[in-house]
Amino acid sequence: MKKTIILAILLMFIAGCSAVQKTTPTINTIQDLMLDSQDLQQLGLTSNTNETYRQMFEISNGTDCRIDEEYTNIVDSSPGQYSICDYTLNDTDIIIEFQKFANYEALNGSYQYGSEHLYSVEGLMSENDYGDQSRFRVNNVNDYGGQFNPPGVYFYHLWFTKGLYMIHITSKGTDKEAKDDIAKIGRLILGKMGG
Repeated sequence: MKKTIILAILLMFIAGCSAVQKTTPTINTIQDLMLDSQDLQQLGLTSNTNETYRQMFEISNGTDCRIDEEYTNIVDSSPGQYSICDYTLNDTDIIIEFQKFANYEALNGSYQYGSEHLYSVEGLMSENDYGDQSRFRVNNVNDYGGQFNPPGVYFYHLWFTKGLYMIHITSKGTDKEAKDDIAKIGRLILGKMGG
């Protein structure tokens, strides 16, 4: 009986030690987080052909994203990485910003400024559902300048951070259910980050 118990404990120990451990993906640059063709197909995203947006975001023809190789954080002038991508889904414009910061002070300052600046509490849909620092919101008439938003147009914003990275996904369109699409995009990018 004693031998059986010892053998069972030994087998559990060996099984526990040999279990496959989940590894966190290595993320070195924002390009590691950006959506590839398989991601785009899975999400149903296509290139946005709106020339106004492409010019505003300085996105070259034939690409969906602009990568700023010499990005400087406005909070403390520290160096970082930045990319902005422009897509469309069911007549909804979707813009994804990827940022990597030099330190947590710059990240937190930018996050607080970007995700709270000019927005009312009435449009807040969730906090911390996409990690410790996340906010998901929709436009509201009480936002700064909210009275000028066109009726029936929804602007969804999802911000989340992980490590020194901050992601901001935003959309503009008449589809009220676009919030589900924004959530899927956020979850996919979080998956790339190991979260």
